[in-house]
Amino acid sequence: MPIDQRELRDLLDERSSPALDRPIPWHSLRARARGARRRRLATVAAAVSFAVAVVAGGTVVSLRGPDQPTTANMTEKLPSRYEESDGTVYRRLATATFDPARQASVLFEVEVSGKPVAILPDCPSPKAAPPQVIASVPGLDKTFTLSPAPFLMNACERGKAVDMQPFPAGTRTVIFTVKGSPERTAPGKWRFGVYEWTPPATMKPASPPPEPPAKVRKELDLAAKATTTWPDSREVTVTVPNKGLGLAVATSCGDGLGDRLSQKVWVNGRLIKGSVDCSSSPVGGGFLYLGKRLLSGKTTTIRVRLETSIPEYLRRPGTLTVAVYAGDM
Repeated sequence: MPIDQRELRDLLDERSSPALDRPIPWHSLRARARGARRRRLATVAAAVSFAVAVVAGGTVVSLRGPDQPTTANMTEKLPSRYEESDGTVYRRLATATFDPARQASVLFEVEVSGKPVAILPDCPSPKAAPPQVIASVPGLDKTFTLSPAPFLMNACERGKAVDMQPFPAGTRTVIFTVKGSPERTAPGKWRFGVYEWTPPATMKPASPPPEPPAKVRKELDLAAKATTTWPDSREVTVTVPNKGLGLAVATSCGDGLGDRLSQKVWVNGRLIKGSVDCSSSPVGGGFLYLGKRLLSGKTTTIRVRLETSIPEYLRRPGTLTVAVYAGDM
């Protein structure tokens, strides 16, 4: 049955007239709005005061109870952002404090975005023996260590961030553990900054490689050297004549690659164990002594190859220098 339009309008007017006749309570509405605004400002002020107190204390504050990982805070002891010489930008995610005199270990939780993660320590002294740093991802039965070696190496002395092994794709939360050793860890408060880093959009040219010294110790003289540029080339091969002397190999990586890439060394086609990372020192932070070579072999061929599990290093420039020394030790 069709409805007459005039009757419909009359019906709508009848239903809406009570609302139109009732005055709007502007005074009470404004009072309630002012009260809500004051409550919000009071909550924000309390939160800011708590955050300032946490930062000033310089410790990790537990938000989850005694048996759960804590949430790391920020501190100005470690830079919030810095740039290395090759243009790579490091951005701090969090920091934590560890005092081996009072704690056996400390756990802290960090939110990550998928970029490479590195640890920068603030050490009690430059030559201090650092604690162990490991990480885990909730839901995974695996431990992630520092890379390429599972310890902080020379980070205290050189002030360089050390990479973590890459986390699985999609990881957004990582739990870090700092654990001291009663026999090794130096006393004093340690601070650790967790950083994500981003290579430059345009890779810079590699810096000139460092020149290896003419001698290592008193007994070993430079016999041969070779250099290549990463990432265009990742291997160096050096062949030296055998003169019945002992041989030693020193490797070094320039720019930001030093102490951050792993290396493999072959001598006459045989893989040599014991050489883990390519050092930033001009003499490799030491050398790999091969011993005396038999005169029956006229030459010795040494091949060094760089490797990394972090693909972002393919966007960072650097050099690989291999120096071979000969002499009796």
